[in-house]
Formats: sequence, structure tokens, C-alpha cells
Amino acid sequence: MPRWVRPAVDGSMTVVYLMQMLPGKLGNTLHELLGLAFVVLFAVHHLLNRGWFQRLGRRHNLRARMTLASDVVLLVCMVGVAATGVLMSRSAVPLLSVPSVAHVVRPLHGTFAYAGLMVMALHVGLHTRMLRGYAGLRGAPAGTTAGVMALVAASLALGCWAFVRLGVAAKLLGQPSFPDGMTPLALQLAYHLALVAPFVVAGALVDLQTKGQRTQ
Repeated sequence: MPRWVRPAVDGSMTVVYLMQMLPGKLGNTLHELLGLAFVVLFAVHHLLNRGWFQRLGRRHNLRARMTLASDVVLLVCMVGVAATGVLMSRSAVPLLSVPSVAHVVRPLHGTFAYAGLMVMALHVGLHTRMLRGYAGLRGAPAGTTAGVMALVAASLALGCWAFVRLGVAAKLLGQPSFPDGMTPLALQLAYHLALVAPFVVAGALVDLQTKGQRTQ
């Protein structure tokens, strides 16, 4: 398999998911089509990494347990996003939609989407060494303890700010929410990137501190 296939699939999946968090900017039709594209990419990602599942029983460190847990939760979230999306579909798969339940599944769609976003960010962080390998970087990244603490503090501050600004607590509790059509696209993307920052950093710290662990 060409070396570029896995990073291309993973990168595309990440970009598509972030864009999916901005339905008010994409329009319903593009939002649904990108949702179908993400399902395909998600399936391909797991096919490309199927060997990882065969090695689960051989690993018992913190990173392995966190990666497995994030995989399971992420799978549940993606199934939830896909199922609720299909039930509300107006463009991509309208024959499978059930309009009468849209008011019930719409809040759940947001719950699964935001929970999935944060868990995916943790999952990405847990593969920091693998991502560095894709970029041709070798060895541990340079940095002092003070620098690491500053990075953690900054990511937490950004994440908390975005959590409040986006009303994520209400979304996770399944309360109805509507996209903010007045906020520019770039700013909405910035909010969501800030939201995932502490999860990426947490995963990266665990990954970089785990010695002797082969990446997925």
C-alpha cells in the first residue's frame, strides 16, 4: 500500500468532520453529502488499520487502554450521528428518512456529533508519534517542563472558552440548538479548533510518555 494512503484518508476524515460541524454555512444538501462521505472514510480508516485490533490483547499500558476506549466511544458516536442523520435526511437519502421523528432525533444528532468531535480529538492526540512519522520527524519533540505546562494551560483555557461559547453542555444534554448563521465561517472553525485543543494535547502527552509502544 502506498505510504500516502493512510494519512490522506485520516486527513480527509478530520477535515470533513470539522466542516460537518458548520451546517449553517454548508447548506443542508452539502452537509448530508459530506456526512455520507465521512461514513465511507470512517469505514476505510478501520479497514486500513484492521491489524490494530489483532494486537489489542497484547497491550496493557495507559495509551492502549485509552485508544481502545476512544475507539469504542467514537464508533458509538459515529453510528449515532449516521443513524439520526438518515432519519432526518431531506437530500441524500430521503427515502429512508422519518420526518415525524425529526424533532426527537435532531438534538441527539448534535449530542453524538459534539461528543464524537471531542473523542476524535483525543484519538488524534494519542497518535502523535504516528503523525510525526508521517511528517518525517524523528525523536521526541523538544520542550521544557515549563513549556509543556504553558501549552496545557493555554489549551485548557481555549477549550473552556470554546465550550461555553458554543454551548456544548446544552448540546451534549440533547437540548435543541441551531447554527449561528451570523458568525463568519473562519471564526466558527476557530471556535471548534479551540474546543478540541485540550483533548489533542492530553492525548499527545500520553502518547509521547508511553515508551516502547508501536503506533497503530
